[in-house]
Amino acid sequence: MKKIVIFGSGCHAKIVFSEILKLKRYKILGFIDDFAPKKKIVVKYKNKKYLNLGKIKDLKKYKKISGVIGVGSSILRKKIYNEIKNILKNFKFEKIISKDSIIDETVKIGDGSVVISNSVINRSTVIGKHCLINTSVSIDHDNYFDDFSGTGPGVTTGGKVKVGKLSYLGIGSTIKNTVKIGKNSFIGGSSFVNKNCLDNALYFGVPAKKIKNKK
Repeated sequence: MKKIVIFGSGCHAKIVFSEILKLKRYKILGFIDDFAPKKKIVVKYKNKKYLNLGKIKDLKKYKKISGVIGVGSSILRKKIYNEIKNILKNFKFEKIISKDSIIDETVKIGDGSVVISNSVINRSTVIGKHCLINTSVSIDHDNYFDDFSGTGPGVTTGGKVKVGKLSYLGIGSTIKNTVKIGKNSFIGGSSFVNKNCLDNALYFGVPAKKIKNKK
């Protein structure tokens, strides 16, 4: 079995932990979180304790391991990725695809991306690297999610939707077919997006309107 670590130790990291367990392909060594105490118990499972192993800089201690970033924020995933690559240029990231998801055989998913339970991804869609497709998301045909983009639970997209790098679709939002979401933008929860969205902006509402620029 491949040895794997999970970066982060919050609620989302624990969800990723559960998805990895169900795959039965990995030996989980523990978690790595710069902002949590070393040896903190993150998860207890079947009389075993999974601890925070330390900081990203401690990665050099471990040989022949891979990892996945268990953080919901697109911006934080990118930041953690950069920190890891600064220490170990050739570090390998695993894609974690829930065995309880439905993925068409034509779908392409990049390294480091995570697909959570009960999600459906339809024909000819491309999910980039280090993306997050959260619980019960429905992505229709010919979508394109750029690197480090993500969704909250219960998001629905129509066909041929494009989501820019680092952008995030909030919980329960719906994106109309052929809509393009710019880079580093945020769609508020339960919004209905029926028009293209600019880069670096926050959108919210039914229909969604630009609320403000995003730093």
